[in-house]
Amino acid sequence: MKNIILIPPSEGKADGGSKAPLMSASGITTDLIEAIKKADPKKLYGLKAKALEKAIATNKEILISKTMPAIERYTGVVYAAIDYSTIKNKSDFDGKVLIVSGLFGLVSPTDLIPNYRLKIDKLKAAKLWLDCNSEQLKDKFVIDLLPQAHKKAVKYTNGITVEFVLKKAGKKMPAGHQGKYIKGRFVRWLIENNITDPKEFKEFTEDGYEWTGEIFLKEV
Repeated sequence: MKNIILIPPSEGKADGGSKAPLMSASGITTDLIEAIKKADPKKLYGLKAKALEKAIATNKEILISKTMPAIERYTGVVYAAIDYSTIKNKSDFDGKVLIVSGLFGLVSPTDLIPNYRLKIDKLKAAKLWLDCNSEQLKDKFVIDLLPQAHKKAVKYTNGITVEFVLKKAGKKMPAGHQGKYIKGRFVRWLIENNITDPKEFKEFTEDGYEWTGEIFLKEV
């Protein structure tokens, strides 16, 4: 059974691109592009002034703007921690990692995508993608590193959810921004060490996190 690692996209994205525009897209993506056109921009993006203007302009050109590989498009904390450019076994990464996008569904690191702006909890994107995404995960063992909003876009029979949690004064809390970085480091570790069995997670001890058998926990 093939292992698949699910990670979220990032709001931060590189502008531009050197590859050809999409020009056309799948039915769900096309439906979402049409929904974007009809939506109230302020409610859809939650932005103001120049940031709002940029989001509107970006989404007007989804099908005609230049593309680049998804792993280069996304620039958030998780992706900075993965540091894809320095991974030696890129083919393993490309074959095992899938990004759960609100606009494009399950995206491979090498899939060419344009710049865009759409959170997965907007325009019922997660619900629209659920069946399609879940079908692609059949007969796969999923290592799920998704936030709650993105989990609504997938279902799988075999897999494990991985969360990074802090424990302070006896109370547990999500690791937050720092958790995004360690999540990226964990993904890189999985690929570099060809980890296939969750029993091996205990060997990942970066930044004081320890695998309890259910979560990665760090006492602070």
